[in-house]
Amino acid sequence: MADGVLCSCWANLPESVRRKLLWGCTGRMHLLDVAGLCMQENVPALEPVAAGLLQTAFADNPLDGNMAHQLLGDARVRGVLPDPTLEALQAVAARWQAPDNISYFAHLRSRRNFEKIRVFVEHESEKQPDNLYWREQALVNGVVGASMDWVAEMLAPVLAEPAEEDGLGPVRTALGLMFDRMSGECASAQSLARNTGNAFGSGYGHMSTGLCLLDAGKRDQASKLFLQALAKTPWNTSLILRTYDLAHGVGAKRVPLEGDVVILLYSWNKDVELDATLKHLYSSDLGSARLVVLDNGSTDRTAEVLGSWQLRFGEERMRIVTLPVNIGAPAARNWLMHLPEVRQSDFVIYLDDDVELPTDWLSCFGAAVELYPDAGVWGCKVVDHAQPLFMQHADGQLALQDPAGATTSSLAPNPFRLSDLHIQGIDSGLFDYMRPCASVTGCCHLFRTERLLQAGDFSIHLSPSQYDDFEHDLRLCEAGMFPVYTGHLRVLHKKRSGAASRLSGPEEGNALGNRYKMQAMHRRADLVEAEQAGLALLEEDLLRKMRTLDGMMG
Repeated sequence: MADGVLCSCWANLPESVRRKLLWGCTGRMHLLDVAGLCMQENVPALEPVAAGLLQTAFADNPLDGNMAHQLLGDARVRGVLPDPTLEALQAVAARWQAPDNISYFAHLRSRRNFEKIRVFVEHESEKQPDNLYWREQALVNGVVGASMDWVAEMLAPVLAEPAEEDGLGPVRTALGLMFDRMSGECASAQSLARNTGNAFGSGYGHMSTGLCLLDAGKRDQASKLFLQALAKTPWNTSLILRTYDLAHGVGAKRVPLEGDVVILLYSWNKDVELDATLKHLYSSDLGSARLVVLDNGSTDRTAEVLGSWQLRFGEERMRIVTLPVNIGAPAARNWLMHLPEVRQSDFVIYLDDDVELPTDWLSCFGAAVELYPDAGVWGCKVVDHAQPLFMQHADGQLALQDPAGATTSSLAPNPFRLSDLHIQGIDSGLFDYMRPCASVTGCCHLFRTERLLQAGDFSIHLSPSQYDDFEHDLRLCEAGMFPVYTGHLRVLHKKRSGAASRLSGPEEGNALGNRYKMQAMHRRADLVEAEQAGLALLEEDLLRKMRTLDGMMG
């Protein structure tokens, strides 16, 4: 039987493009990178793929005039993009001009002083009402600062219909669609999605309408539209993963965890956040799971908070471990994992002390365990508590970088990183899938106890940064026990990170030092082998899902 459209498209892509698309098909910088790889091949059959990737990047932020100028300045890009896209890019570029001096504005952004940012952007917009640069800054900084009403006010002049055609019609439609989805206006978003035209690609309208229908809970209709979008954009791996899970009810699947489950928390001087987290735990469906909380030398009201919640949980369900000093996160993890009742359990869950959980979070993990029973660890999607449109963690994939010139005296002696597609834009819903990866967040992750103990302790050399969970996952990958991510479990995290964070100088210095130590802890040959094995696992998983969807489309 001949391959369907998805598998055929995949087989005809160059290996360099396939490797990148295995990470996903979202995030502007990533999309531009993959489009560049397609154009470097100088193969006419790849031009529609390159064009589609560029159009998808444009749709992620239609006001990005800097990108518009760069795309229009590249002859190869102009040669592959269709006229509607070029006309929309030209309309944006003609009305977007970066100021000569933005040092003060850059200072405000670095300090994340959103109130002053709003005042400054308003002032500059009044002086330059037709300059889309300031409207873009309102969109980006307003969303990060969770000031949606202000964003609506600042975008109103752009979204207003002009007296005569100015070329920005598709941009207005895409902006309106984006804002309506962010604001929860499902009906209005659906109407706009059906009228996006061709500037953002032939599958954009179907995919966007499907995402709007998902927001409204209309899963079957969304699944049909996603399949129609994939028929036009069969290279869209993120949509493939999302469509497969939607069509097979993976996101709705809930399975109780079988066996003895112990939930582990450690906390230091975060009594308010810890109290809220324990409240969410108490309200969730824990089944027979037990709870152990380590007070890491707190000097605030943590002891009082823990005592109060132990009365409600009962001493048989909640144990408190009190230490006289703060021993750091990795050591706290190790202390907890070596407690007798933990070592004798079937499953161990580490949970941060500043999260909000859905009531069915444990059975979400249970579904992941049932579908991917051989994982080394299972993790979830973590979003910013202050602005849930921003993801802090998703499925991190291992990316080895060129070690040429690296020595033990360089800042990156053995350079590697995790993919960062999830922080290159807002959460559109395309990360709501389940699959293997190289690392999941330590904010909320589940282990089989035997595998946790087999992998060994979390590295105390990486305290106090959060690289200890990443380094632990690397050891699992090197042992062939890859993590599995489920984007169907969404956890809100109160500590800002990713695109919504700002580190102090000392924090950045500490992170840099710990990243150096982590790189020095792993042999290059082991990482290369883990990367190759991870890519093979990703492709095997993707092809299985492609074949199933090809059958549905056929």
